[in-house]
Amino acid sequence: MSLGISIYKNRRDTTAGNKGILKEINGVNGVPVSIAPGFPSLEDQFNQMGITHIRLHDTFGIGDIDNYFQPSRYFNQDQLIPNIPSNLQQKGKQLIADIANKRTIFPYAAEGMKTHDLNTALKNANYQMTDKYLIRILNNKPELNPGNIERQVMFRVGRTLDGGYELPQDFDIYAALVGKLADRYSLNYKKTGLPRKIKYWEIWNEPDLTFFWNNNNPEKYYEFYSKVAKAIKAVDPSAKVGGAGAANGLNPGGAYLDGLLAYCQKNNSPIDFLSWHYYGHLTCDPQNIIDLGNSIQKTLGQYGYSNIESICTEWNSTPFGSVNVFTKVQSAQNAAYIASSLICMQHCKVDKAYYYRGDASSFGLFNDSDNPKAPQFKNFCTHAAQSFNLFARMFETPFIISHDDTLSTGISILAGENAKGNKLNILASNYKIDKDFSTTNPPKGIALYRQHYLDTSRTINQLTDQWGMDEWFGGLNPTTITTNNAVTQNTNIASQLPVNDKDLKARARNYTLSDTGLILSIKDIPSDFKGYKLIAYRIKEGGPLDKMLPEDVTASVSANLANNVLTIKDVGLIPSTVALYTIEFL
Repeated sequence: MSLGISIYKNRRDTTAGNKGILKEINGVNGVPVSIAPGFPSLEDQFNQMGITHIRLHDTFGIGDIDNYFQPSRYFNQDQLIPNIPSNLQQKGKQLIADIANKRTIFPYAAEGMKTHDLNTALKNANYQMTDKYLIRILNNKPELNPGNIERQVMFRVGRTLDGGYELPQDFDIYAALVGKLADRYSLNYKKTGLPRKIKYWEIWNEPDLTFFWNNNNPEKYYEFYSKVAKAIKAVDPSAKVGGAGAANGLNPGGAYLDGLLAYCQKNNSPIDFLSWHYYGHLTCDPQNIIDLGNSIQKTLGQYGYSNIESICTEWNSTPFGSVNVFTKVQSAQNAAYIASSLICMQHCKVDKAYYYRGDASSFGLFNDSDNPKAPQFKNFCTHAAQSFNLFARMFETPFIISHDDTLSTGISILAGENAKGNKLNILASNYKIDKDFSTTNPPKGIALYRQHYLDTSRTINQLTDQWGMDEWFGGLNPTTITTNNAVTQNTNIASQLPVNDKDLKARARNYTLSDTGLILSIKDIPSDFKGYKLIAYRIKEGGPLDKMLPEDVTASVSANLANNVLTIKDVGLIPSTVALYTIEFL
């Protein structure tokens, strides 16, 4: 027997979403434009996933203030390296360091801060590379964008992973540099060539991890945050500023959540959103995002900030970078984790969210695997990417309607209708908690997918053909860019502050019924609807990946309309699958 769930057609759920309207929590880190040699541009794929919100972060120089990459620094995370053949990895480390350093916006920022000289910090400012990337991201080729998706960018202020972990040496100069960017990308965005302004500015990333911010005195971050936030607001008062992008999103009383809010309240420092991260490795339970959202909501209320936004700027099932993990996060199992998380975010204080990450880089949604049915072609996408496509289709029916509680099972449900009420979309995800899934152990039951990786066949000095310069360097010759952002990186990393996450536990489940499928009963259908048209799509491991829209499985789903109730039975919605049921009433 399958799990039975009732959906109530005549009850809109104003407790879910934004007062009953579906929230846009399907943003991503990563960009649709190739970030480096070996990685594809994915503009068509991003459009088909319905990605409208992009966080400009870990783009290896693009959008970065003062990167100082060193190829073999002891504390490097080397996120791009695992997929490179082992005999080429050292070349890869050198190439990515060269690319990230030369694309940094202010190549003399550190020298200027060291001498407390703003003019030196602004020397040879390299705006053009970031300008060109932003223009390409926001312009969104119309021939690939039939849905007229208008992308929005959140600008993360700081550095890419491995771009240096010592604190900026002069906060006032750093704030002045960011002010220049606010003028360029927010206030005077049209002059720069952007079709839309950059409204959201997130100040730093994960300062609670000392290998990103080598200091465990949170007062230093508060001072830095306040100066940068005020500099942005001085240029464009309508810009939205926030932080801290805390790695530990569940940390009641924590210095980078509560502490930041208390500081802003006491010192009248501007803050429009509180940002935080959540990786699910501790419990492997997507429902825990509700616990984090509720905790953040309580924290905001304690300091009088109930009305500012709560933004999860990074999330995924695991933070552990390895070749095994990169396959796991692209699998149908992670598609179910993603869809379940997106559904759960509609039921807590998460106003925006950015998955880590959406491109073809490490942790990304795209790989280089052949299509098994036509090996001469590559797969168009992954199962994880398909989950974003199905969620995006929910915006066709953005008014959330009520249904029975399913949190005690493996199935998560999101149902919505259009304004006329004659169309329903129902997203259903079946995810079963598996602690091994978030580890670096090999994936179960599937072979490793072949990944894209950094092409090391040329050095930075050889990336000077016109196509390459246009693609990765904004049309500039990278050999003409000089930098001096060298800062001695202390070999002693400060100890991290304790984290209060002991209450985070997986929620109890009973999988007996949800393991065998789903029976939906859509009740209270108006009597003037005499018929219906049903289409069902399903993501499952081994399903086709030649297009973003998953396989049409309507023929395997039974349905019947009687006595104002539409019953849909789908025994194929087993663990590690996701389905979308689209119903048009006639």
